[in-house]
Amino acid sequence: MAPLSATDHPDFLKLLALTTSEGQLPAEAEEVLTMPPQGPLNTHGPALCLTAQPRRGTNQSPVGALFASYPDWAVQHPLAQQSPHLTEILSRRVLLVYGLAVAPQHRRQGIARALLAETEQRSRAVGYRMITLIHTPDLAPFYQRLGYVTARHITIAMPDAAMGLTQPRPYMTAVKPLVPGVRVRVLPGAPGPVVSALLPGWDLPAEARFGNGRLIT
Repeated sequence: MAPLSATDHPDFLKLLALTTSEGQLPAEAEEVLTMPPQGPLNTHGPALCLTAQPRRGTNQSPVGALFASYPDWAVQHPLAQQSPHLTEILSRRVLLVYGLAVAPQHRRQGIARALLAETEQRSRAVGYRMITLIHTPDLAPFYQRLGYVTARHITIAMPDAAMGLTQPRPYMTAVKPLVPGVRVRVLPGAPGPVVSALLPGWDLPAEARFGNGRLIT
């Protein structure tokens, strides 16, 4: 596993083209690859771009690719649009994997698992608290084995509100806490799993529940 090198840009993009639209790779992804890193986690502009290389010394093209950046909902969600400060905080604490791909002839060799593990390790080391991605239902067992919670609707508990993340069918969201304090809970009345304590002060009391579509604490 290694950061994307300049010589591998074409192969990196070809690999990401193998993915379906579940990750919604940003339209400017190719442009991002030409940017200097912005922030301690990123390798290219606002993104983390990793490749899986064949055995050393073979001088072959990468066989796996991962593109991750701040989540689009940290900017687009109505609650985030009301608070630029919230957008800034979420962008530095949550990472969204937009694209994860492995060449067909190299699948079932643990490459996708290794790319995700490397991403989680790098994210955790610089203070990120959760990683998330979008996937099709058939991949749910794979991500669950890696410690992700998958659902069509995920709610992020906030001090005075709840940020709901719903994917259009058939896609699902997967989330994985990167630090012990962050929890994914099942609350009475909630439409899906609830992420609590994503940030300090965002925890929920034991008796928290949902009613009429609202978080009740």
